[in-house]
Amino acid sequence: MRTLLTALLMLILIGAGSAGLRAQQRGEPAFVPKVATPVFGEGTGPVVMIDEAHNNYHTMEGRYKPFAELLRAHGCTVLPGMQPASAPTLASCDIYVIANALAAENVDAWHRPIRNAFGTEEIDAIARWVHEGGSLFLIVDHMPFPGAIDSLAIRFSIRFSDGFALYGGKPGRGLMFTRGNDNLRPHWITDTPVDGTPWAGARIDSVVTFTGSAFQVERAHDPLLVFGAGMESLEPQVAWEFDDKTRRIRIEGWRHGAAFEYGKGRVVVFGEAALFSAQRSEQGLPIGMNTPEGQWGAPLLVNIIRWLAAR
Repeated sequence: MRTLLTALLMLILIGAGSAGLRAQQRGEPAFVPKVATPVFGEGTGPVVMIDEAHNNYHTMEGRYKPFAELLRAHGCTVLPGMQPASAPTLASCDIYVIANALAAENVDAWHRPIRNAFGTEEIDAIARWVHEGGSLFLIVDHMPFPGAIDSLAIRFSIRFSDGFALYGGKPGRGLMFTRGNDNLRPHWITDTPVDGTPWAGARIDSVVTFTGSAFQVERAHDPLLVFGAGMESLEPQVAWEFDDKTRRIRIEGWRHGAAFEYGKGRVVVFGEAALFSAQRSEQGLPIGMNTPEGQWGAPLLVNIIRWLAAR
């Protein structure tokens, strides 16, 4: 299975070997994981707002439509966040999702310098809202996305490597996190079964990600996905362009997923976006919840929302 998985992911990522080709990934909006038993009653779940005010690569009607439809099927209300983050905007939701935000200057320029997507007033508003009881779900893919949320992440004591988390520093390999390898850690999110999945009644024992970023959390937190030996973060000047001069950082023990309390609120951070999506590469290969190995992304997403809502 691991050999087949690696071969599949190599094909996917080889087809995404440059910023230009990466942009050719398209969403599969008709795909929605099957839901037999919603975790919330109809309309009684949390209000989830997906940020769309910061040139986001993943949006409610775009690459994250399956994300939104899955949550709706579980009784959540899902809204697009079309306005900058502010107290009135955040007051209209329970959970604020930021997925792959970008500053306007970097939308078509995936090279350094990477500008911050969020202004100081927005960062203050988000931090205050979470501290007073809101919940933030921060999803940050590979470079240039970590650089775009650098100031926001630091406000929550999170420090990203603005690069590509790769095994052996080589593109073309996907990542599997398992309990057996101790890189998928026990937590309410990973331990709690979700009915209506192909593995109803089972805990989450493995998660596949599709190239993302690494981060450290400089505060008390619970790791969810942890990088093992042989992992490096490559920080190129231009996305997907690597050479002998590319900066490399060893990231064994760094986080790929984490959860923590912040005042009265909660925060979940993931260094990869595709595992919560359903996409197709330019060659038509599936990426995300629509892959056989990626089906654990759906129960993982549902449990993240449940944990964020239970504050």
